[in-house]
This record gives sequence, C-alpha cells and structure tokens, in this order.
Amino acid sequence: MNRVEIPIVFSTDHNFVMQTGVCLLSLLMNAVDEYYDINILIAKDVTNEDKQKLIQTVEPYPAKLNFVCMDDTFANAYEIRNISTAAYYRLLIPWLLPQYDKVIYADVDMIFQLGLKEVYEIDLRENYVAGVKAIGATIDPNFKSYVTSLELNFNEYINSGFLVINSAQQRVDFLKQKFLEYSKNKYLYQDQDIINIVCEKKICFLPKLYNVGGNIYNLYLLSKDKLFKYYTCDEFKDSFSKSVIHYAGINKPWNAYCFRYDIWWYYYRRSVFFDIDFYLKHSYNVLNQRYNVKEICKIIMRYIKRKCVR
Repeated sequence: MNRVEIPIVFSTDHNFVMQTGVCLLSLLMNAVDEYYDINILIAKDVTNEDKQKLIQTVEPYPAKLNFVCMDDTFANAYEIRNISTAAYYRLLIPWLLPQYDKVIYADVDMIFQLGLKEVYEIDLRENYVAGVKAIGATIDPNFKSYVTSLELNFNEYINSGFLVINSAQQRVDFLKQKFLEYSKNKYLYQDQDIINIVCEKKICFLPKLYNVGGNIYNLYLLSKDKLFKYYTCDEFKDSFSKSVIHYAGINKPWNAYCFRYDIWWYYYRRSVFFDIDFYLKHSYNVLNQRYNVKEICKIIMRYIKRKCVR
C-alpha cells in the first residue's frame, strides 16, 4: 500500500500530555492511506516519563514522532480561560519546522474519526492557512460583535483548532515578526485572533467536518433554524461518524460531562494513559456533582443565554 506521508503538529505542556496521547491514538487508529510524521511542540515542564508514554502510543503504528522543545518566546503572552501559552506555539510552526512547505496543525482536545489524506492534499495556492469557519462568529451576536470590533469579516473568521498551514508562503512573506508583535496584545481568543488578523484575505476554508465543536449539538436542540443556516442536514449527520471532534470550551470529557464525551473515553480506555482510579473518580464526580456559588451562577447564566438563543 502506498501511504501518503503527512506532517502533523501538536503542542502541549505537562498538564495536557495525557490528552495529547489520546488524541494521537485516535489519529493513528483511523489512518488508512496515511503515514504520519508527528511533531509535538513541548513546553519545558514535559518530563521524560511524559515523552516515553507518547512514544509508546505511536510505536505500534506506521508513524514517526519528533519532539521540539520550546523556549520562552511566549512566556509573557496573554493567557485567558485556562488556555496556556502553549497555544501560541502554532504561530511559529513554519520556522520551527523549516523542512516542511505544508503541515497540518491540530489541538490536543480533538478526536479523529477519519484519515487526513484528503484535507492535506488541498491546494492552498498563495493562501497562508486553511481552517474551518467558526460557527460562533456567524450565529452568536456577542461573538459576531467581537470579531467585528477586530475589523474582521465574521463570515470569514476561522477556528484555529485545526489548520492546514502554508509554511512556504508564510516564510516567503515574513509573517514571523507580525505574529510575534501581535502576541503581545490581549486578544480574547489569543492565537486564533492573531491568525485571523495576520492572515486576513489569505485564508481558505475547509469542510466543516474537520473541526466539529459541541455547540452544533446545542443548536440542534435549541435552535435548528440557526444550525441549518450554517450546516446542511448531511453535514450534521456526518459529524457523528466521520469528522474531527473538537472539545472546545471549558467542559472537556476528562473533567465534565459534554457532548460526544463517550467517544473520547473510548480512546482513553485503549491508551497507555488508562488509569482505573482516574476513570472511576471522574465517573463518580460527574454522577455526584457538587457546585459552589460561583459555579451555580455560571450555570444560571448559561441557561439564560440558551433561552435567549431560542
């Protein structure tokens, strides 16, 4: 079988090594004609034990793994919503990995249900990057207003969780300095805003199945008319069986109940990171949830927001 070699990049720190391993396993288990050249941009707190577990994850599959140790370039970059500075690493991929002209980048809070050969082979032409349009920027009034405040077109704003990066073109046009300059600013969506600002007008759009967030299932229950202005019925159905699931937002399957949580746990139980104590403790906490006043207020506000969406 002739496999297509695909360079793909992830970034992580010690706190997300387990999630990185589960994400990698889903990628490798769903490979068909792909040979993945996996590069992980790691923060200084990633230990040798962390690395060994990731190596164990990849070893049984037709793939290779490389670690790229990051320095303190983004040590003082803006952090918000518990998203670490490791999120900024993707901005420098063309210069960290100069051997590639085109690479895929993916967040580690994702699960793959398909191979990436087809999306990797898209023609980027002279565009800097390709990504999936952020549904929130299109249908959420607050998100739309925020994107507009950045002087961007909300219909062309992409989510940075899954990207096909035209490294060659970014190097030719010297984007590195722009990325570094903008990383000093306090943007609400950090690297995602920076990518949309710097790459404006040179972005192409990927099919929605490559970055499916839980918000579409909320919309299906609460506001189908808004959902189907953005998704077709077939695209929505395909999101269950052949997509890249993105557990974006605060609630993740490893710390809370969320849409498609069962898919993440399917791969976790098959990973080298599986720990029966962690698994049972998580299940117990979900089944016996306790909230403090602050958390209760957040739940009430989310409920009010959902009622408004209707």
